[in-house]
Amino acid sequence: MFNRFNGKLADRSQFGVEVDYYTTNVKHSMTSVSNTYAGFNSVLSLKPLVTVLNRLVAEDKPGAKKLYQHILSEIESKPELLQPVGDTSLLKKHEELVEALLATIFTPSTSGNQGLYAITFPFSSETIYASPGFKKIFLKEGNAINVPDRRTTVDITRASLSLAYNVILRKLYGFTVPVTATSVHAFLEEDGILTKYYELKLNAEFVDVKCINENYSLPESFSPQRSLEVDELREIFPLENFQFEGMVVIDVNDVTQDQITNEIKNALLNFNAFTDVEVYDELQHHVQSLIRLHGVKIGITPFFRKNNYYFYTETHYRNSLLFKNPEVFQHKDHISNLCQEIFRNNNQPVLYNTLTGQNARQNELLKYYVSLGASSLLLCPLKSEDGTLIGLLEIMSEEAGKLHYQHVSRILPAIELFTLALKKTSESLQMEIDKTIKEHFTAIQPAVEWKFTEAAFHYIQHRQTSEMAKMPAISFTDVYPLYGAIDIRSSSVERSNSIQLDLLEQLTLADEVLKKACKVVDFPILKETQFRIEKYINAASDTLLSDDEMQIYDFLQIHLDTIFQNLLQLKPELKKAINDYFAALDPSRKIVYHHRKQYEDSITRINDALDRFTDQEQQNIQNIYPHYFERYITDGVEFNIYVGQSMAPHKPFSDIYVRNLKLWQLTFLTKAARLTHSLEKRLPLPLQTTQLILAHSIPLSISFRRKERKFDVDGAYNIRYEIIKKRIDKVHIRDSEERLTQPGKIAIVYSQHKELLEYLEYIEFLQGEKLLGDNIEHYDLEDTQGINGLKAVRVDVLFEPEPQPALKEGFAKLGKEELAKK
Repeated sequence: MFNRFNGKLADRSQFGVEVDYYTTNVKHSMTSVSNTYAGFNSVLSLKPLVTVLNRLVAEDKPGAKKLYQHILSEIESKPELLQPVGDTSLLKKHEELVEALLATIFTPSTSGNQGLYAITFPFSSETIYASPGFKKIFLKEGNAINVPDRRTTVDITRASLSLAYNVILRKLYGFTVPVTATSVHAFLEEDGILTKYYELKLNAEFVDVKCINENYSLPESFSPQRSLEVDELREIFPLENFQFEGMVVIDVNDVTQDQITNEIKNALLNFNAFTDVEVYDELQHHVQSLIRLHGVKIGITPFFRKNNYYFYTETHYRNSLLFKNPEVFQHKDHISNLCQEIFRNNNQPVLYNTLTGQNARQNELLKYYVSLGASSLLLCPLKSEDGTLIGLLEIMSEEAGKLHYQHVSRILPAIELFTLALKKTSESLQMEIDKTIKEHFTAIQPAVEWKFTEAAFHYIQHRQTSEMAKMPAISFTDVYPLYGAIDIRSSSVERSNSIQLDLLEQLTLADEVLKKACKVVDFPILKETQFRIEKYINAASDTLLSDDEMQIYDFLQIHLDTIFQNLLQLKPELKKAINDYFAALDPSRKIVYHHRKQYEDSITRINDALDRFTDQEQQNIQNIYPHYFERYITDGVEFNIYVGQSMAPHKPFSDIYVRNLKLWQLTFLTKAARLTHSLEKRLPLPLQTTQLILAHSIPLSISFRRKERKFDVDGAYNIRYEIIKKRIDKVHIRDSEERLTQPGKIAIVYSQHKELLEYLEYIEFLQGEKLLGDNIEHYDLEDTQGINGLKAVRVDVLFEPEPQPALKEGFAKLGKEELAKK
């Protein structure tokens, strides 16, 4: 980038810090690597710096005046120092004064040997002033800044040129643009392997510029609003038309740790970072540069697990050091659990400065690293938010004592990044498994998710080796079914009524507006619209058909809305009436939505309450024995339960668990009935629920139907069970018009006498718990298509009595007295 300038070293002086002065020509050119920026004129001058300091003093700042006034007075007494500097011998002649002047640029904190800074000719590599640290790194040969990497050279060139154009825009044309440029660049260290990053800040505040071509003028089409590339600026501002005078200040900061951390972050953005050899090699180089140690090996060992099932694939363990040991792979579950145990209470990196056979005997895990040739080891646990170990970052050296605690502190900023990347990789794998499950199955209950996870993982594995891979079938044999339903009585009728009432209200409001409009303006279309409204009012007053409902909505939202919008513009006197009409409509639906909102809010509140209650009850009962629980929420809740040994092969199963679930089922419906009854008086539209159980004592088999994405029963006899479920929700008592299910009662349908006896035991228990009433009704049920001989019992739910007003006052008074005592 920077053009080497012909000149010789004039002298070296000590100005508090070590600085260099170089003899140079006044005028020189600067060319890029591609030689496209010829004609760059720059002149070294102290005058812009003096101008800035004078401005600070003129602002009546006491501190600035005290610091700079004496220096400025001396400088101004020597006019030759305010002229372009053609011979640095002049600077030598006034050495102390120039030292004091240049020292004003840098703060005392950077004046020690640790500071990296220099002063150059405007936009040139030729330095006149450099700190020892800067000279050691960037002035390898002579007085010109040396950057060995071509790409970095080009980047700095473009940054420098862009800054030169900003100086032109700001100081000649008054545009508000920055006169500093900051960029970060990679530099290989002397070993040629490890990378350091330096932030270069070029400051052109002390550079002035003048146009030396009288015929040049700024193109009228130029606009600073659009960001321009350097090549575009070169066309607009040919550099041979300008001369720069002053000096550029270069300030350098070592940002290796922050930049490498960012590089690691960027490399880890890829979900599959640990499976990509190229990305892994890049990460290894970054980690070595971060800890400033070449020759160490980096490994990442993930612990991917779902439903207590570990995933092991060559793809994800390719870059693990631990799993390079064949013995580890043979006992992978044991080793994974061992790592979990070792790092259970340890969140910090563990350093083994020198690994010996003694270490390996004390810690089973270490022997596997020793067998790989490790003599120095750093293990960094990568954990999720809940403290679960999800992986290990391994740093290993075959040289004893190579790794120290300083390397631990250097790696700490990157640990969180590796943790996040490993989590993303794990989430990506789990998402793929979940996606596979959802593509081939459905949303899965936790009790049987292990079966789907196992099938999906095997399918993914087989798919990598064969295009003919098929998803394994999912089935469970000898499971006991339980079915229950909570239904909102007459929900369809209530919905239809609410729609009718809202439509009638809106049609009536519209009719009133049209009557007022007909008195103001004589439009035949208004009378025709009135006629249609009266017709729709008659239709909505009778049984409302679905087609009529849609036709009325279209009329109100399209035809009538257009008429009212036009009347608003034509007849201002109708504005209030029309606005009152629109104010009565729901803002989002553009219809009257009073009664239907009451209906939907009531349904929603019942379903939400039942949903929360079901979740709470299910969480408790799942702890007793894992079972599949499936619910459907429509106007109420319908649920299926399946339980059996095949669903939890590692947990002993007996009939006691089935009986326990049946008792829970009856208790749950009883409490649910009490819950909905307590809600009834607080609902916008009072609604009641009915409760139903189907008793079935014979185990059956279920399989997952991928097309329907649900479990279904197998076998002809078992299918009869599904048919019964569909027929009993609206079944009547034999020889009557009375439906079996009634609000405030629980109905239990059965076909075998032993099922009746079993549920009578549960009913008796709940009667003793004051949840069910004493009266038990026995019925034969009507025969339905393909189903006959069903029987049922029905029992009252005991609702909790409402406290009487006097009793409420007594409770309130008692509560206040107790509160006063406390």
